[in-house]
Amino acid sequence: MLTLSFVMIFLVCSLLGVPIVFSFGISASLACYLGHLPLQIVAQRMIIGIDSFALLAVPGFILAGEIMCQGGISQRLVDFSNSLVGHLRGGLAMVTVLTGMIMGGISGSAVADTAAVATVLVPAMHKEGYPKPFAAAIVGSAGPLGNIIPPSIPMIIYSMTSGLSLLDLFLAGYIPGILIGFTLMGYCYLAARKHGYGRRSAGFSLATFASSLRRSALALFVPIVIVGGILFGIFTPTESAMVGVVYALVVALFFYKELRLADLPKILLSSAISTAKLVVIMAAASAFSYISIMEGVPDLFKQFMLSLSRNPYVILFYLNIFLLLLGCIIDILVATIILVPVLMPLGAALGIDPLHLAMVFVINMSIGLLTPPVGYSLYVASTIAGEPVETVARASVPVVIAMTLILALVNLFPSISLTIPRLIH
Repeated sequence: MLTLSFVMIFLVCSLLGVPIVFSFGISASLACYLGHLPLQIVAQRMIIGIDSFALLAVPGFILAGEIMCQGGISQRLVDFSNSLVGHLRGGLAMVTVLTGMIMGGISGSAVADTAAVATVLVPAMHKEGYPKPFAAAIVGSAGPLGNIIPPSIPMIIYSMTSGLSLLDLFLAGYIPGILIGFTLMGYCYLAARKHGYGRRSAGFSLATFASSLRRSALALFVPIVIVGGILFGIFTPTESAMVGVVYALVVALFFYKELRLADLPKILLSSAISTAKLVVIMAAASAFSYISIMEGVPDLFKQFMLSLSRNPYVILFYLNIFLLLLGCIIDILVATIILVPVLMPLGAALGIDPLHLAMVFVINMSIGLLTPPVGYSLYVASTIAGEPVETVARASVPVVIAMTLILALVNLFPSISLTIPRLIH
C-alpha cells in the first residue's frame, strides 16, 4: 500500500508540472511519513546514491563533450564523414548519422552530441534541399547513438546501479550502435532517392578523403584513447574521462586553435550546471528507489512477470513494450536508477544474460530521446532547426521504427550484444 501511495504522489506531482527532482523528493518524504519511517532516510539515501567513484566519470565526459562542441572537433568530424559518404544519394543525411556515431565514441552526453551535430548540419542540410523537419529528425538520432556507442553516461549509471563491469557494458554497445547507425544511413538513402533530397557530388575522392583524415586524425583518436585505455588497463573509466578532457583540451587549444583560454570559464560553468542537474536528480531518484526496494517492489514485479510466462522471449516482449512506453515519460538516467534493481532479479530468474538485458534496456530508453513528451534530443533538434516539436516528432517516426527493428534483433539474438565482451574475455 505504501508503494502505491508514493507512486501516486509522484505521478500527481509530475502531471502538475513539478520538476522531477522535487517530485521524487516529495513522494519519498511523504512515503516515509505515511510509513512511519524517519525522514532522515531521504537525506541519507540521497547522499549514498551519489557516493560512487564511478560517478566521477560523468562530469568528465560532459566536459569533454562541451570542449568538443566549442573546439572545432565536431566540424572536423563532419568533414571526415562527408569525405566518406557525402558523394552518395542522401549523402549529407548519411554524414549526419555517421558524425553522430563517431561523436558517440567521444562524448558520453546525448544532449551534447545532438546539439553539436544539429548546430553544424541542420543549416547545411536545409541549404541542400532537405526539409527542416527531416533534417532535425536525422540529427536527433545522434542522441540515442551517443547513449549506445561508448563511452555512455547511462552505461556508467547502469554499471554503478547493477554492479556490472563498465568495460563490458561499453563493449556490448558497439555492435548494436553500429547496426542502428547503418540502418539509419540506409533510410537516409531511400528517403533521399524517393523524395529527391540533397545534391550528389562528383564522386568519392581519395585525395579529399586523405586530406580530411589528416585534418581530423586527432579528433578520431579520442575514442581510442578513452576506450582503449580502459580495455588495456592503462586507466580506470573515471580516469579515462579526465584523460579525454585533457586530450580534447590540448587538441582544441594548441592544434586546431579554435578554442581560447578565455572560453574555458564559460565551458566549465556550462558543464558544471549540466552535471549538477544530473546529479541532484540521481540523488532524489536514489531515495525513491530505496523505498521501492524496502517495500519489496523488485520481488513483486518479478512474481507478476513470471505469472504471465516463464518463456524469456515472451517476458522480453512484454518488457520491451513497457520500456518503450516508459521512455516516453521518464528520462533514461532516472529510469536506470529506479528500474535496474527491479529488472536484475527478473533477468536472473529467467536466465537472461545481464549484459544482454542491459543493452535491451539502454536501447529501449534511448529511443525515448526521440519520443515526446520527454524526448530531449527531439527538443534540442527542433529548437536548433526552428521547427515545432510536433512536426519533428512526426518526421522522427521512421527513425524510431528503424531503431526498433534493431532493438528486435538484439532481443532475438543476444550474441549481437555479447560477442565483443566474450571475445575480450
